[in-house]
Amino acid sequence: MTEHKSTADLSREELETAFDELAVHFDKAARHLEHATRLAAKQGQQYGEALLWLKEIRQAAGATAPGISHRELCLQIRDMRRKALEDQH
Repeated sequence: MTEHKSTADLSREELETAFDELAVHFDKAARHLEHATRLAAKQGQQYGEALLWLKEIRQAAGATAPGISHRELCLQIRDMRRKALEDQH
């Protein structure tokens, strides 16, 4: 295990080395944080797009009333697909 010294007990060279190591770790942490922030923003954008798609699907299926469950929506869409296939034949 590394022995920890007070900064007052360190030589100038040790302080400079410690500072350089700290700067490297800070730079890596900042890059990781930037990357995580970009990923979070992308996920937020994708979530927003999915909500818009769901809204469009609900409108297309005529399922815009409050309280319509996902299952009910799926049943309506299935019925619409079945009717469309029947109309094609």
